[in-house]
Amino acid sequence: MASDDDDAVNIRVGQGISRRRVMRQLGAVAAVGSLGGLAGCSTLQRDGGDENGNGGNGNGNGGGNGDAPEYQLVELNPPPTDLNFGEEPPEREITMVTHDASTSFFDPTIGGLHDAANQLGWSANFTGPSGGFSVEDQVSTLESVVDSGPDAIATTIADSSAYDNVITRALDNDITVVTYNTLALSRDEMRDKYGQALAYTGQDQVAAGYVCGLAMLERLPDDASLVTPGLSDPGHAALSARADGMEMAIQQNSDIELTDRLNYTGDSNDGISRIENHLTSNTDLDGIMGADAFTWFIGNALENQGMTEDVTAGGFDLTTETLEHISNGRLDYTIGQDPYSQGYMPVIQMFAYLDRGMPAKDYPTGAEVIDEENIDFATERSGGWGDLRGYHDA
Repeated sequence: MASDDDDAVNIRVGQGISRRRVMRQLGAVAAVGSLGGLAGCSTLQRDGGDENGNGGNGNGNGGGNGDAPEYQLVELNPPPTDLNFGEEPPEREITMVTHDASTSFFDPTIGGLHDAANQLGWSANFTGPSGGFSVEDQVSTLESVVDSGPDAIATTIADSSAYDNVITRALDNDITVVTYNTLALSRDEMRDKYGQALAYTGQDQVAAGYVCGLAMLERLPDDASLVTPGLSDPGHAALSARADGMEMAIQQNSDIELTDRLNYTGDSNDGISRIENHLTSNTDLDGIMGADAFTWFIGNALENQGMTEDVTAGGFDLTTETLEHISNGRLDYTIGQDPYSQGYMPVIQMFAYLDRGMPAKDYPTGAEVIDEENIDFATERSGGWGDLRGYHDA
């Protein structure tokens, strides 16, 4: 991870800075961050110039002594298929594998997967551990998927080494692999492991965490002094990267202190209890942020302790519980990551590759801030994902 001074993104916040200006700055960071430009340690990574910054100055002038412009080096590897532009493309099969199939977070992803498959005439499957987050169970599922021989696999990669053998075996069997939602490897690391950089559809996790931290700063009172970052699993690469970004935003743009990261687990009873204990042990706490779909635990804990008016709270993802908490004033905001596109785009990119020869590219899904101003539309949209799943299941 780069130090706080490396590629620092400085946003003016606090007393005397208007809400409009802060939000304008936040939007700019979201746009930059979604392209992988924050602090050199984002999950959505781009190739760049040499270690001395040669290869461009970042201003589009093509020279000088500035930083190299960011770019994505795309390997032109022929697909394991015959290209025939003069005939109807054949039906193909894609399987999408997640690290946690127990959460409703992936309902929009499943909808996007089947929307794209239906448009192309493909068959599609979504699978993963039903008992909660488990890299071991996911890898076992991937082994079975490879044995079944689909044309393409889209998978999350939540650990930097656990997936090496199964992904290599898929590629050796001419199964094309792309990633989505969570990617614990850099492009160079994937080239070393797999001989190619697998395309990624999803957030730049550090940048998204940075946006979350800025959203917290924008909503804190002027005399705020203490904020807690939290997450459900410190071993989850994407969540840890988000927490890095949240902390970076607070440290770079304020003198507010951070507590140690709070591990509230993925179990609701244990998680809510841990947060309540943290709240009662830190009576001077001004804000708390969650890095994952279990942000709603924070809303429950604040309500249970009667502290919703005293502590600013936000986090990640658009679960029904989190949106309800925002509607009811128990949470102040949450960060969306467009899970629909995380299901839709991998299928479209696999068609373009397998039947048109165009290699898949990283597709950044950005970061959207949901709060009381736009919660009505976010809730309306969220309510449709179940209907979409029912439509595809019918």
